[in-house]
Amino acid sequence: MDIDTYFTDHWVDIEEDRIERYERMFQWRDSQLEQLAPASIEPGHRILDFGCGPGFLALALTDMVGDAGRVYGADINARFVSDATERAAGRDNISFHHLTDHVLPFETASLDRVLAKNVLEYVPDVTATLSEMHRVLAPGGRIHVLDSDWGFVMVEPWGKTTVDRFFEAASVAFKEPHIGRRLVQLLKTAEFEAVTAKIAASLDTTGGSLSVLRNMRRYIGVFNTMSPQEADELIQAAERAVDDGTYLFALPQFVVTANKPS
Repeated sequence: MDIDTYFTDHWVDIEEDRIERYERMFQWRDSQLEQLAPASIEPGHRILDFGCGPGFLALALTDMVGDAGRVYGADINARFVSDATERAAGRDNISFHHLTDHVLPFETASLDRVLAKNVLEYVPDVTATLSEMHRVLAPGGRIHVLDSDWGFVMVEPWGKTTVDRFFEAASVAFKEPHIGRRLVQLLKTAEFEAVTAKIAASLDTTGGSLSVLRNMRRYIGVFNTMSPQEADELIQAAERAVDDGTYLFALPQFVVTANKPS
């Protein structure tokens, strides 16, 4: 593994236990509808789910666009694409595509919506990726981005100083761990207009987010960017906090929407 390309490499090759974890984490939930609302998805729309993962969001989108619309999922992980294709068997308005670079396999001005959920923090060149999204959108089409900013994460009982050190050590897994705060300006630079943004915050006190911390622990362990003993002790402290009722995890999601000029 190369520390300089790990942010992409760890999505190209995913261990089986991570695949299983993502199968649980990425399940579609109706609560996601609120975050999708600014995209204004309508029947008949042609939509790209960029970084579609196992395909659960893309499959939900097929119900929104109906038979007259079409959904395309795209991901750099071949296993995700294969599994998603199997899940979509029997549906005529969806297909999944394996990406090997930043170029999108769609005609210019062929799509009405592009969605990117928790993926731009990983791409090698976000400017090139946004340029491609701009290209494939039809005039008046809309881009809708949801992404994290790991500079705002909270974990108790760790405290801020420890949280910052832990996520700095895990930042080898991200090209841009603070992408959230940059999204508005990035979309403007990419020649999108009518950019709107909000922050969607959620709070976990029951331990559902431990899977996120365990993923980060795995990333830290690849290059030992933090003492393995300390990293393990932090995870154990979080697990104990769940048991004794003192656990808290919060990570704001930046929800940013913009249009391609008509």
